[in-house]
Amino acid sequence: MNESQQFIQLIERLIECDPIEAIGLGGSRATNLADAHSDYDLYIYLNQDLPLAEREQVFEGLFQIIEYDNQFWEREDDGIFLDGIPIDILYRNIEDFDKALETTLLYHQAQNAYTTCLWNNLKNTKILFDRHGKLKKLQTKYNISYPIQLKENIIQRHRALLFDGLPNYADQLKKALLRNDMPAINHRAAAFAETYFDLLFALNETSHPGEKRMMNETQKLENVPEHFVEDLTSLFQHLFIDPNQAIKDLEQLKTQMKKLLNE
Repeated sequence: MNESQQFIQLIERLIECDPIEAIGLGGSRATNLADAHSDYDLYIYLNQDLPLAEREQVFEGLFQIIEYDNQFWEREDDGIFLDGIPIDILYRNIEDFDKALETTLLYHQAQNAYTTCLWNNLKNTKILFDRHGKLKKLQTKYNISYPIQLKENIIQRHRALLFDGLPNYADQLKKALLRNDMPAINHRAAAFAETYFDLLFALNETSHPGEKRMMNETQKLENVPEHFVEDLTSLFQHLFIDPNQAIKDLEQLKTQMKKLLNE
């Protein structure tokens, strides 16, 4: 897919900014999976802050609309190019990014979900600019096998979160279903799915590709519970129309996952 003309101009301007250490393109546009609905995910790695006034100058004349300093997830500017293509511009301190990866990959700290997403993001980043080669060095540093201790920590944490802990997502979702508490059903089902998918990627020693197309991505894995696609699909189909069946679907997901874990 050809790049937007405004995107090309943006990169040409950004590389002139001294605080920028490196620029990487992520998401579907970096992995040749972009379609007509794909936006740009641009990662700006900084050695110091890039002031708002300088960013405004860089962005001048390229956007229909731009929002600065959104911090709902990471710090980012979000805009729509003149040609209608959206872009998320995320700012990362390159040293802090390295420390976050160390926490996961060297110290093996599991999260509730998306544990290895940053690692996957780094591995699949297309480097567009690298002033001193630091981003490439990070790719080399973390070009490693999936850490076995991290895998074990994720399995232990997620087994408790999904089924065995007090509380756990499955029991919380069952209570919400029995109460017909629709906001709680939605919230607990999403949390359950996020942790379930994170566990599947860990079991297969595969870095997590992110929140989109997770059902498709997990179908590519070898070590998965029997009929997990059918069971998850049935769960989501019945959440708001047949709570008793949804509870049965949860029990089936639990049974098959525990079988996979040899419990």
